Amino acid sequence: MHDELLIFALAGLACACLYWGVYCWRGPSWGKTIIKTAAIALPALGVTLVGAPWLAVAGLWACVLGDYLLSRPGEATLKAGIGAFALGHVLYVVAFLASFGWGAGPDGVTVGVVASLVLLGLSTEIWLTSRTGGLRAAVRVYVGLILTMGAVAALPSMPRETLLVGALLFIASDLILSLDLFVLAGGWFHRLTPFLIWPLYVVAQVFIITGFIRI
Repeated sequence: MHDELLIFALAGLACACLYWGVYCWRGPSWGKTIIKTAAIALPALGVTLVGAPWLAVAGLWACVLGDYLLSRPGEATLKAGIGAFALGHVLYVVAFLASFGWGAGPDGVTVGVVASLVLLGLSTEIWLTSRTGGLRAAVRVYVGLILTMGAVAALPSMPRETLLVGALLFIASDLILSLDLFVLAGGWFHRLTPFLIWPLYVVAQVFIITGFIRI
């Protein structure tokens, strides 16, 4: 690993651990915003400096913006944060295909993953979208984009040990977040979710970016 990337990655890891241990369950504050944003922004800076594929770098920075926006209060920043992460997924999908191509065609893993993701997407029409109010259209688009990222990462041409694992962890993180925001808000589940969402998300980003650093 490049020395610059290692330094920034370790700094980001320190911020990620601090956020998980001190801030993740607390209400909005500028301290929480700074630590949460820095946890991904610092590794993103390192990835930028070592010259990773620019589409992947752009996708990561879009997620950094999403982290910042989702850490702030209000529906307007929630909508903007969803938009930033949606852009990140689009950029990641394009980066996957630009770096690794479509390949010869799907195999059994691809078919199994895609079928599972399609079923998950269809199920959100039952348990999720009816509860999202004015965010219904945005949530539908977002669900489609993140599941597309997972489907593309399942192609045989991809380094699935990194990209697919990362994409599925990202989906798991957002699945828990959607349950917390729209379905099971409050109570014991709300108290537990910050401790689940954050490590899933951070590890997802590590796996995805590692897939590109190996190029």
